[in-house]
Amino acid sequence: MRVAATRWLPVLVALVVLGGAVAEAADVTLHQITFPERNEIDVDFTRTPQAPAARLEAEVRYREGQAQIELKFKDMKPALLFGGDVTCYVLWAVSRDGTTENLGELWVREANDKLEFATPLKAFALLVTGEAFPFASRPSELVLFMSAPSSNKKAPSDPFQLEALEPTPTVGMSSIANISWDSSKPVDVMQADKAAELAEREGAGEYAPQIMREATIALSQARNFALASSRRKEAIDYSRRSVTLFGEAIQLTQRRKQREALEREIEKRQQEMAALEERARQAELQAQAASRQAGEAKVALAEAEEQKRLASEAVATTQAELVRLEQEKAALALEKQGLVDEREQLLAEKQTLEAEKQGLVEQQDQLKGSVQELSERAEKLRQEREQLSNRLQGALSQVADTRDSARGYIINLPDILFDLNEATLKHEAKVVIAKLSGILLIMPELNLRVEGHTDATGSEEYNQKLSEERADSVRRFLHAQGVDFDRMISEGYGELRPVADNSTKEGRQKNRRVEIIISEGTVAEAEP
Repeated sequence: MRVAATRWLPVLVALVVLGGAVAEAADVTLHQITFPERNEIDVDFTRTPQAPAARLEAEVRYREGQAQIELKFKDMKPALLFGGDVTCYVLWAVSRDGTTENLGELWVREANDKLEFATPLKAFALLVTGEAFPFASRPSELVLFMSAPSSNKKAPSDPFQLEALEPTPTVGMSSIANISWDSSKPVDVMQADKAAELAEREGAGEYAPQIMREATIALSQARNFALASSRRKEAIDYSRRSVTLFGEAIQLTQRRKQREALEREIEKRQQEMAALEERARQAELQAQAASRQAGEAKVALAEAEEQKRLASEAVATTQAELVRLEQEKAALALEKQGLVDEREQLLAEKQTLEAEKQGLVEQQDQLKGSVQELSERAEKLRQEREQLSNRLQGALSQVADTRDSARGYIINLPDILFDLNEATLKHEAKVVIAKLSGILLIMPELNLRVEGHTDATGSEEYNQKLSEERADSVRRFLHAQGVDFDRMISEGYGELRPVADNSTKEGRQKNRRVEIIISEGTVAEAEP
């Protein structure tokens, strides 16, 4: 089956409308290979039914903390043949613990070619997936090629299951195994066209207008150069630039959408909290009023009891006088009747007061129940605040090694994220810091302090300068990702604040680090 470049996109769109899709992949079985120091290990690949009918093989050499990977392929076809949202292939290094590292895009401009990649991992499997963008953070379910177990005894293999893959991008073809490609149009230009479509669909024009303008200009230049066969290199360069810019626009758009959603959630929680606090205040006022009423009723009851006692004494006195003054019974009969009537009236008043007292006691019990309910709601609010704090710590822990301290959350960036004796951030460091910037952009109340440290190797003056440059490099990259400068402080301490013994290799490696301390308000400097 052969699909020409001038008509394959409408065909694939039609297939999507008719329901063409790749079935969700089950858990993928991979083989982790432990690569020995300074040995070249050949790695073969197996292909899935969805993959093009191509052959992949790699040669891996591990030395000085880096695995150098040379990947060769034959009869490869562009990922664009899948149609839908698939634009590229991505090569992944996958560890048995589930760690996945995006090694970069597997560019296919020629059917037969070789590419070079690198990773600090020593034990890993290799995986090729189809993706919408080269900068994907986790493999999709569109798995195409997997590294096979090693037959070399120096490089043992261990099988494991890779779970929780990202959903497959929308596709038009369930498989491109039997499809040929005969386009004269550069693949990079077509990839850039699809990147522009995805960015517009994401709404990046609203959230990242400046980047979208730059990306559109680069795409227009790529299209113009593609019309001239002598300008193929320029067409490729501008296509790659536009894909990168469209990718940045989508990332920024997604971060800003996440921030808006989080701000809406925070505002909703604050409104609910304010309403509950107002209800608690009103209930407290009602409880105070009820308490005053209960006090007044208690005083009235005491007065009634006193009146009852006096009345009882009066009745007793009258009866005594009746016994002693029997002879004056007739004369005092009217007076006695009056006293009896007065006694009955007092008893009726007593009953009324007792009924009022009982009502006040019941009302007081009801108010106590309301106060208990409001106390439980206040405790629930406290727990929700604690959960928000735990969510922040969990998000930071997914970005890098994070611990909690009296100064705030401390994120540790190890020395391997910088070139040796340099302050230039590696790609892996930029990925980690870019994720951190996404969290900081949606939580503007957080400030941070970037602190650089070295081991005791070299002069104190050199180490001080290197630590300052590395801390400032992280600060400037965070600013480039949108974090305001006035939220950040960078400082270098050279070899003055080790966390391990400088006499050992492991201790020196721990001492070479950059720490990012995140907290609300002013971030305090660590004590010497």
